[in-house]
Amino acid sequence: MPAELCYLDEVAPLIRVDLKYCGSDNFVGRTVDGYQNGRRAVLRRDTAEALRRASENLAKQGLGLLVWDAYRPARAMRDFRAWSRTADDSTKAVFYPNITKQGIYDGRYIGTASEHSWGIAVDITLIDLQTGQELDMGGRHDLLDVSSATRSPLVSAKQRANRLKLRDAMAAVGMRNYSKEWWHYFLSPSGTCHVYDFPLDDNMRTSSH
Repeated sequence: MPAELCYLDEVAPLIRVDLKYCGSDNFVGRTVDGYQNGRRAVLRRDTAEALRRASENLAKQGLGLLVWDAYRPARAMRDFRAWSRTADDSTKAVFYPNITKQGIYDGRYIGTASEHSWGIAVDITLIDLQTGQELDMGGRHDLLDVSSATRSPLVSAKQRANRLKLRDAMAAVGMRNYSKEWWHYFLSPSGTCHVYDFPLDDNMRTSSH
């Protein structure tokens, strides 16, 4: 693993992680290329530090963070595109009920590249620290739909308030929201960003370039 990256649990051990692309609970419906051997979240160190600060701030309110995706190998983005060209629509009802596979790209829910592959982005939500339960955000992770916009009028006032609570906590540590997806946040790039393509593995050593 390049020296500027790290395992999130080494920097912010209180943050829960459930990498959705390691299993079948995602819009592709299977393990995504690059995720076969790793369930630990990897991020650029500055992004991991920002999340640690957000976690500490939220803990004062009895809240925590749950990460669904972090560093995403570039090969995963190619896997998404290959999947989009197949006839498999088995996950449509749950993940993209109102658009086509091409609509996922046309609507800019997924692109050909992602800040995830730079190691500076996360898909994330809030949890209650006491119960471990996720706060009600009015829609699941990877629901590729207009209702997933952070300020969507299609969810309840309480659900929108929870989305904005997450946004405010992340903004306080310098992380920006992608307005079409309430769960997607990224650190404003500083310095040179690299697109990484190494597969996830839970036992990587840090190395220099």
